Amino acid sequence: MLPALNLELIRTFLTVLKEGGFKAGAERLNKTPAAISMQIKRLEEQLNQRLLERSNKGIVLTAAGEVLKEKGERLLSLNYEILGDMRHEELSGRLSFGAPTDYAPTLLKKIMPIFVVEFPKVDPKIILEPSRNLRRRVQSGALDMAIVAREPNTDEGDHLWTEEVAWYGNASDLVGGLNIGVLGVDCILRDRALEMIKAVQSPYTISLESASVASLFEGVEAGFCQAFLPVSVAESELRSSALNSTETMKLEFALIFGKRFEKLDTSDLTARIKRALE
Repeated sequence: MLPALNLELIRTFLTVLKEGGFKAGAERLNKTPAAISMQIKRLEEQLNQRLLERSNKGIVLTAAGEVLKEKGERLLSLNYEILGDMRHEELSGRLSFGAPTDYAPTLLKKIMPIFVVEFPKVDPKIILEPSRNLRRRVQSGALDMAIVAREPNTDEGDHLWTEEVAWYGNASDLVGGLNIGVLGVDCILRDRALEMIKAVQSPYTISLESASVASLFEGVEAGFCQAFLPVSVAESELRSSALNSTETMKLEFALIFGKRFEKLDTSDLTARIKRALE
């Protein structure tokens, strides 16, 4: 009897192809490159075929790899379809999901595959807005669920991750006052930045208002302003010395649910999203 193919090995193979290499595939699967290489080797041994060739330009599929790519995708798709059919209470239909604008590239890359792979019956609609807007949409029923930044001293929703926020940049005006950049939208980061600036009791000018964290960081890089930024998007050498560089804030992100989930257990869905984000 011929052995059954290992779906996890096929998933690893397809992920390496999608991400364009062993290192990127390892990051996507939260494994080491060595572990990914070992899984590909095991798959090649089982098939008795070379699937990938490495070159200076990256990875190249062999003829056998081309066959496995096409049929492996169909095999995994059927696997997910069967799982979906067996989960009688699984999510299905249109699902509106919100995420903070500034984290959209990372979140979409990691979360969209969850809907495609684990919830094949779901037709997701994604809304990207500041957290406070998303929270109001969930409360009104316009959104089914959303990732939001928690308000200070609250424990709303299911915790996903914690982000450190700190001051960056050293820009000042001609008379030594602080040149400050802040978000121009209603959000926690704007509130906290303004509170901290006023507490320093130094002259300051808001020289940049932006709708995005990315633009604030560009202002800091250009030496135009100082800004209160998530550590994950900034560079440590730009930490502020004009303001108290030790002054930081812990920004917590959580998954919140609307009326559609009032009578449902959301722990499994939260766990899946949390694993993807890790």
